[in-house]
Amino acid sequence: MEEIRDVLVEEAVARWPEHDWNAGDMHRGAFHLVLTAPDGPTVRAIQGHRGRERSRREASVLAALEACRLSLVVPRVIGGPIWSEVPRTWLTLVTTAPGASAADLQTCKSQRLAAYAETLDSLRVASSRVGDTLPPTRAWCGGERWPDIVRRVLIPLLHESVRACAAERVESLIDAERGASLTLCHGDFGPHNILWTNDRVDSIIDFDHACIGDPAIDLAPLISFHGAANVAPLGPPDEVRRAMLHRAALPLQVAAAAHLAGLRFLRDHALGNFERRADEGTLFDPNGDRPD
Repeated sequence: MEEIRDVLVEEAVARWPEHDWNAGDMHRGAFHLVLTAPDGPTVRAIQGHRGRERSRREASVLAALEACRLSLVVPRVIGGPIWSEVPRTWLTLVTTAPGASAADLQTCKSQRLAAYAETLDSLRVASSRVGDTLPPTRAWCGGERWPDIVRRVLIPLLHESVRACAAERVESLIDAERGASLTLCHGDFGPHNILWTNDRVDSIIDFDHACIGDPAIDLAPLISFHGAANVAPLGPPDEVRRAMLHRAALPLQVAAAAHLAGLRFLRDHALGNFERRADEGTLFDPNGDRPD
């Protein structure tokens, strides 16, 4: 980790020398390396294959959100995407959003629930201004190809006892989405991507999965943190039910994205999560609840 940090710092200094990258804070996400300068912006470095396509899609999403004038602060692209020979990846420079992560991501008190509702409403209101400028649903993990990737590539890698379950989760989700209204979705709307000041949401980060899609997509990550019972006030019963179906399929989406990026360790980790949740009965909800 320290070695890759040194390489990334060196490249950031060469590209954007006006910032103090040597004192920057770096962390490794599932699909990115992220280096944040203490005096300003953040460098995002794509991990894995298809970096040009992925970095351009992510940058175009941020540009579309900037143009639609969201009421919340979101990162803004100020440099790139550009190819870097060392560490052989695509780099994007974005503004650092204000606020801080919640101290306890699992807590779901009434003030936080109200803040979630207000933030989701602000995304929905902006839907008409975004129009068709965002990628299709699940573009980050294959888009329309995702079901085929699961059937053809991922299901054979699962333990035999859960293969039929995986196939059913894909079919049930695709079928449930057909009648859903479409809206602006963050795509990974969990407390890990929401920055706060006390009980007020300051900004949202990591719009890599953003799309115009089923609003239940944004309830699914909240279910993972807080449970379906706590999330239920945020949407009508049918939407919460679909969110549980989305939550059940999330490991298969991560595994498909990792497969496309050539990140075998992440792919196998995600498939292991699916197997474990299927065995424990927690695919739909961490507390074991199931959709009606």
